[in-house]
Amino acid sequence: MAEKIAFDMNDNYCEQDTMQYIKPYMFIKGYAMGRRLPQTMLALPVARKLHDGQYRKDGMPYFTHPLKVCSTLISYGIDDDVTLAAALLHDVLEDCGELLPSGGQSLVEEYGISTEVMETVVLLSKHSGLNDQELGVYFRKIEKCPRAALIKLADRLHNSGSLYTFTDEKMAKYLRETKLFLLPMASYCKKYYPQYSNAFSILKTNITALNSSMEAMLERVAPVTE
Repeated sequence: MAEKIAFDMNDNYCEQDTMQYIKPYMFIKGYAMGRRLPQTMLALPVARKLHDGQYRKDGMPYFTHPLKVCSTLISYGIDDDVTLAAALLHDVLEDCGELLPSGGQSLVEEYGISTEVMETVVLLSKHSGLNDQELGVYFRKIEKCPRAALIKLADRLHNSGSLYTFTDEKMAKYLRETKLFLLPMASYCKKYYPQYSNAFSILKTNITALNSSMEAMLERVAPVTE
């Protein structure tokens, strides 16, 4: 089933878009083949299909983002099949809902994604407009699952590198959320998941550095909301 799905989804993609992500795509594919990671192999074409035609604020195909999150985790020594597959699919429930009418179950029933991967993706998905209390609940659930926490922090790292595309108000909100929830979560995970301590440490350091640069830039225009 997985082989048929992968074959069916390797056609009719914009050539210009494909050229912008073909290198990380092939890197992850080669890594997954070498490590024998079947869910990661399957998640690649599924994420590609679901994000097809979507673009980030900087104009890049949206698919470049989950590829970057996944390849970042690989570069930090993460080789768990469930984690890497969920990294590739982490935004599909939020951004591709019209293609997944049954939510997470569509990933399992229509695309052959494992229940474990699906549950990790569900855990990472959230509605917009959450208040601090609701965000606290959301992030506390994630920090109890090291796989989800790794993905969330790698996601935040990549997004922190493109904060210049945000409005000043949205940037300030994003920086505040990172300070209140993401960095403490990284510290918690570094302490309680020693097998991933290096990855959590590097993620925290890099996110902190990027956010400090953005804060300095933002404060030239308006003070960051406390």
